[in-house]
Amino acid sequence: MRIAHLSDLHVLDPRSDQGLGVRFVSLGRPIDAGERRKKVLRAFERAKAASVSHFVVSGDLTETGTEAQYEVFADILAEARIDPDRITLVPGNHDLYARENAWREALDGPLRSYRRGAAEGPGKIVDLGAVRIAPMDVTVHQKVTRSIGAVSTEVADGLARRLADPGLAKTPLLLVQHHPPYAHSNAVHQWFDGLRDSARVFRLLLLHAHAFLMHGHLHSAGDRALRTEQDVRIFGAPAVVDDTDGPRVRLYEVRCGVVEAAGFA
Repeated sequence: MRIAHLSDLHVLDPRSDQGLGVRFVSLGRPIDAGERRKKVLRAFERAKAASVSHFVVSGDLTETGTEAQYEVFADILAEARIDPDRITLVPGNHDLYARENAWREALDGPLRSYRRGAAEGPGKIVDLGAVRIAPMDVTVHQKVTRSIGAVSTEVADGLARRLADPGLAKTPLLLVQHHPPYAHSNAVHQWFDGLRDSARVFRLLLLHAHAFLMHGHLHSAGDRALRTEQDVRIFGAPAVVDDTDGPRVRLYEVRCGVVEAAGFA
């Protein structure tokens, strides 16, 4: 099985995204809704050309999580002809800036067709046969001046139950969340940009060799080994919104119970 990993799309609504909040979080990148749409469509097309079986999008789907932005994102998925049964979506910190219930309302509204594979409740599993996916919501409603996430007790306990289930242990379990599952070394950086209680997930990865994790947020590709240098089970993806000359879509292969990085589309 081949999986495509996209992240940090930061979709805008061309009709209304000129407010102070959007300008603040878009600092350093053009506020061009049309260009961002083209980048997302181009990334999906490149992934489809690589004959992937499943798409993973690890958060920051929108710039500030407004209903209009979610509608634009849903329209992009429809234009790209992405099968709802072949995509996993999780929210990032940007997707809740507008309001606390923005993700839930998006799943009830514009993204309802893609709900089956989306992060929704603790312990949710999407069974793809060769691999099972655990889409996780680690978002926190906050002001645009912060970009933290948090692993709640409910999310950690639900994941722990799944990983401890002997009936699921023979198939790799792929965790998908927006923030990486470890803390920043700098306390100030951790306060405004880190993942609270990240150790809850990191410990579970150490305990269960069949657990793998994909994340975004860092806007860069990167892998992290756990118990040995060869035990690479944490994968980060670059930001689609930062693509310039062409898309950089990470690819993975699932072989013999292992998820392995397989370059870029």
